[in-house]
Amino acid sequence: MFGLRGLHPDLEISGFETAFAEIAPRLVARGHSVTIYCRAAAHTRARRQQRAEGIRLVYVPSPGGKNFSAIISTLLAVLHALASRDLDVWFFVNVGMGYHAALARLSGKPVVMNVDGLDWTRGKWGPIARRYFRGAARAAVRFCTRLVTDAEAMRRYYLEHFSTDSSMIAYGAIIEDSEHPDRIAALGVGPGEYYLVVARLVPENSIALLLEGFTRSRTSRRLVVVGGATYQDAYHTRLRELADNDDRIMMVGHVHDQVLLKELWCNCYAYLHGHSVGGTNPSLLRAMGYARCVIALDTVFNREALADAGRYFSGSEDVTRLLDGVDATGSAVVAMGANARARARELYDWEHVAGQYERLFVETVAGDRTAYQS
Repeated sequence: MFGLRGLHPDLEISGFETAFAEIAPRLVARGHSVTIYCRAAAHTRARRQQRAEGIRLVYVPSPGGKNFSAIISTLLAVLHALASRDLDVWFFVNVGMGYHAALARLSGKPVVMNVDGLDWTRGKWGPIARRYFRGAARAAVRFCTRLVTDAEAMRRYYLEHFSTDSSMIAYGAIIEDSEHPDRIAALGVGPGEYYLVVARLVPENSIALLLEGFTRSRTSRRLVVVGGATYQDAYHTRLRELADNDDRIMMVGHVHDQVLLKELWCNCYAYLHGHSVGGTNPSLLRAMGYARCVIALDTVFNREALADAGRYFSGSEDVTRLLDGVDATGSAVVAMGANARARARELYDWEHVAGQYERLFVETVAGDRTAYQS
């Protein structure tokens, strides 16, 4: 597996790390050998285990900061693997690794990629980066043996825009309840006393829109925003201005403590989800698995995941209206959360997801051998 920060990194656990921390051990349990190439800078030296949960972990340098570390470290990982490993399947995450996947084809083995979202449409990237991601997508389409998308809407996008089909495999959801509600007291809130946003502070996650809608609402509950600083200083300044003008808003930054983060999710009154780019979002699935009422941006991807188990907004006025509506209807909020969990349990089971990846990899290897023998 290439393109991940690693298994349980100390910093910046993304949807991919969350997902493959569930999938990779399950593949090992099914009898497969799994290697994950990790970015060394994402792990303290004391945490750089060579093997965990049966998975072989290889750490490669990751210079370049936020903009280039993924590209550089994955290139070094591919070169290392070409020189030292005989892999049955090369698996990449993130369409930005499309050029790396092309290089991996020198191994003569099948290359599979989970393309994730439409990175060239993300507001945090400038024109050069957008051209890079678009070119990387074309390289992935051309050189990968198989592509994976995480939503049917994303699968249709690649069919329409790249004339390429893919295997749709969504992420899974963890079905859990609060175990240590007292942990959130450190932030000055209690169960049910706040709304929650968990997202990177970038334009495509609609943070400003959510804050604007919240500031006009009548709720006495707080708004806890978990997420690291954006690439765009002007945008981050705007978020800080909105928060400074409303003492109900708490910008707590990135939360490294995963137990605390889980408790924040499990004990919020409702979860606000503004992601506009990408397929099935792991943060949304976490909220569903934790039985939270979800108010989500109205996109085809969010509707595919939530269906009628959530409420949707398009503008800040919708956010205000929805918050004022759910704020006074506790029983409805509980019912919405229960419906969201039921949908997550039915459609987003990690064992099923791991089984889908296993079948994909086995079929890819078998198909590659058949093609070679013919």
